[in-house]
Amino acid sequence: MHQVKLLLILIVLMAFSSSLFAQGNFNNSLHFTRNGKNYWYGSVNNGFESFTQVPISEIGCTECHGPTDAAGNAYNEQNPYSGPGCGDCHPNSNPQAELSEAQCLGCHSRQNTEKATLKYSDVHTDAEGDTVLVCWDCHTSNDMHGPSGDALNSMLEPGGIEADCENCHDPAEHPAGKDPHGGKLHCTTCHTQTVIACYNCHFESQVQTKIKRHKQPIHDYVILANRDKDNKVYTMTFQSLTNAGDAFVAFAPFYSHTITDAGRGCADCHNNSVVTEYNSTGEIKFATWNSEDSTLSWKKGVVPMPADYTRSFKMDFITYTGDVNNPMSGADKRWESIGKDTWDGHQMFFATPLTKIQMVKIGFDTTLTAIGDRENLEVLSKYSLLQNYPNPFNPSTTIEFMIPKSAEITIKVFDVAGAEVRTIVAGEQYAAGNHQLTFDASGFASGIYFYKLDAPGFTQTRKMFLLR
Repeated sequence: MHQVKLLLILIVLMAFSSSLFAQGNFNNSLHFTRNGKNYWYGSVNNGFESFTQVPISEIGCTECHGPTDAAGNAYNEQNPYSGPGCGDCHPNSNPQAELSEAQCLGCHSRQNTEKATLKYSDVHTDAEGDTVLVCWDCHTSNDMHGPSGDALNSMLEPGGIEADCENCHDPAEHPAGKDPHGGKLHCTTCHTQTVIACYNCHFESQVQTKIKRHKQPIHDYVILANRDKDNKVYTMTFQSLTNAGDAFVAFAPFYSHTITDAGRGCADCHNNSVVTEYNSTGEIKFATWNSEDSTLSWKKGVVPMPADYTRSFKMDFITYTGDVNNPMSGADKRWESIGKDTWDGHQMFFATPLTKIQMVKIGFDTTLTAIGDRENLEVLSKYSLLQNYPNPFNPSTTIEFMIPKSAEITIKVFDVAGAEVRTIVAGEQYAAGNHQLTFDASGFASGIYFYKLDAPGFTQTRKMFLLR
């Protein structure tokens, strides 16, 4: 009997300790540190702070919270928000208390917009009975309480989000003949109904009145790019901002909770209207401001992000002309163009645009622009060092090369005087095919540089321009 009691006590202690252990990394979690916000905004990563010169501590972003604590108590002068803690998610800060998905959506506003405002369906949450999923069915304790190692800067970093389709769905069970891409596309590419964005945040409202003001949520589109995490084509969205005439946009992979059972068809991506526009004009005008009636229109459907997006991807930037003290309203038409459809600064983290080879496969005519030679894209019968992109760049750029057979490759960077300034690859073995590398020129001075590919019996050099 004594042994049975000891065993029961041990089981209870193990269960309790595992619960505590699951939360033991909370101080490293993004829910606690709020690092993700300044990772994008801060000037260290050439974020919007580089233009505004306003630190994140002055705009209230890291102090953001939902309207109530997890027990339903409203935050006010008598019950002020005291900072990240268990009570944000757990009623009365009790880890054993029942969670509420509404509390998750109180902070994760894009997901709330998808579900509550735009009324999109999702096969995981709209099912019936025991098959209905909630946030914590897919997101692990590490996702919510933090990784066991060092604190991360973004949920998009490796280890930031463990939830993924393949945790439940075996790719090998994909219906036969339904995946002509051989696993190169992530599930979201075909099964996401839409991503969303809050178009054109008015930074002055945030600074002066702490009102998060944007023109409107936009949806019914997906941007496609290559996700760094698994090098698969993935859905992407953006955040656009303006301040005092400066325009900025940040692009990143985005998982939308608008998953449908039926996937897209070939015509949704191949030679679609966006590809046709690019082939006709050399550009993609993603968003257009209509000054006559103060409305915004934008591309619907699949928007493949081209390799030369820094040149070809256009979107009208707008600013709010009303009183910054006015409450946020989607019906407010006091907006106007700032006269730009190109950005003054931008970021694309944790993803890269489609390669030139990928562009050709879905119908882009890359001979219309300066981004490549179609003959080199369509056949891998010879070595080829392609032009870097973006170019000019700051501070990093992608260098792409193709080789017809497995070989040892060396790639070096030289300044205009011919002095070697960086070895990117030193005699490493690469398989036949198309390859991409990132060159980070942080710490380098503005100017012209040359990058050189050496392979057995082959040498090629190209010029690139670092512009700070």
